Amino acid sequence: MALLDAFLPPRHKVKEMAPIRDEVPGRFFFDQIENIQKAMEEKEAEFDELLQEERAKFEKLLQEERAKFEKLLQEECAKARHCDGGSGTTENRRLRKEQAQHFINCHVVVEEFKAERDELIKAHEKKKVELQKELDAALTALMEKHRPDTFQASSS
Repeated sequence: MALLDAFLPPRHKVKEMAPIRDEVPGRFFFDQIENIQKAMEEKEAEFDELLQEERAKFEKLLQEERAKFEKLLQEECAKARHCDGGSGTTENRRLRKEQAQHFINCHVVVEEFKAERDELIKAHEKKKVELQKELDAALTALMEKHRPDTFQASSS
């Protein structure tokens, strides 16, 4: 710590240097970067909040649909169990066959739903990544546009 103090100005000098720091060339550039970073953080927070809201709505709808589907599935199973297995009439066999086919179709619908849901989630995640890339590119262009001449000369 003593070694570090040897290189730093005394504490009362730091207060005197504060106005000088604001006059440093390029300070505007650094202020712009800070403003851009703050705006980015705010937009990310807004986006995350919106994403959480949408995710909550989606989960609620998904749970409602699952509950409806489970209820229908149980009803179909109950119908299949109540079907009179002892009678061998053509009408009863046809009815059992239709109910079994309907039960199988319900399982196919569930699998299709799961696949479409997974595709929707992947598409949403892909859009999120693309939006982040666009934001990064726009911010980079903005910083390049507002770069002071002093920095451009030293980087050439």
